[in-house]
Amino acid sequence: RQLESKGESSHKIDKTRAIVKDLHSRIRVAIHRIDSISKKIEELRDKELQPQLDELIEGLRRMWEVMFQCHKLQFHIISIAYNYGNSKISIQSESHRQITIHLENELSSLYTSFTKWIGAQKSYVQAINGWLYKCVSLQQKSSKRKRRMQPPPLRNYGPPIYVTCGVWLEKLDTLPAKEVAESIKGLGAEITRFLPRQEKNQGKGMNRPHSTSGQAGSNSDSAVLISRDEAPEDWITGSDHFRSSLVGFIGKLNNFSESCLKMFNELQKEIQEAKNSYDQFKSQS
Repeated sequence: RQLESKGESSHKIDKTRAIVKDLHSRIRVAIHRIDSISKKIEELRDKELQPQLDELIEGLRRMWEVMFQCHKLQFHIISIAYNYGNSKISIQSESHRQITIHLENELSSLYTSFTKWIGAQKSYVQAINGWLYKCVSLQQKSSKRKRRMQPPPLRNYGPPIYVTCGVWLEKLDTLPAKEVAESIKGLGAEITRFLPRQEKNQGKGMNRPHSTSGQAGSNSDSAVLISRDEAPEDWITGSDHFRSSLVGFIGKLNNFSESCLKMFNELQKEIQEAKNSYDQFKSQS
């Protein structure tokens, strides 16, 4: 129309009209392809990704159910042993000292593995959640102050997978993972402080009146038991601190496994409710 109003030649107008018509056809084809790709993505999301996440969540739920029973039993046993007390102090042999060093190394490895595992799980869910939000177009509304308003969570009206990832991320932040990590470090620190006492007292050639092997004088690798009254004060203090830290560590593991089991049970419940609501919404539309 602009060309006609300018009095351009009919040849130029027809050529421009043909170009526009061809462009319009290309746009329609592109839109059709985009629509087909979008439907394929939705099919993969709802029929493949969602079932795989459901299976993963159920597997993690079963794992933490078993872990909770194990840690619960461990905590019960260690609490009884700690409360019962012991009138004897074990003077560590060389082999026991090596075991203590090994325990210190294992706790360090446990701390690293635990923190990495928590971070990896959160990163995994965040990656899926971020991809899901890239698959939809949300209209941004501006307030009077020209600030962008955050759109309502997709899990309020979208497919169940948005509930799966959204709720999962929220619940991961509520887990007492920091407490477990700190208890691991605390127990490792007690071992680190206790080891020098062992080496120092072993170097003094202490009297060992009650050999567990019957050959305490001839076997430097044997362990002996002495009464708390005969033990050095730093040995008693170190032993008590270690036992207290061990009970606290097992207790934190017990609480964490219980929280994880509760988290996945609640997550499964919310996913099922989202599925029911979404099915009802589709049946009414």
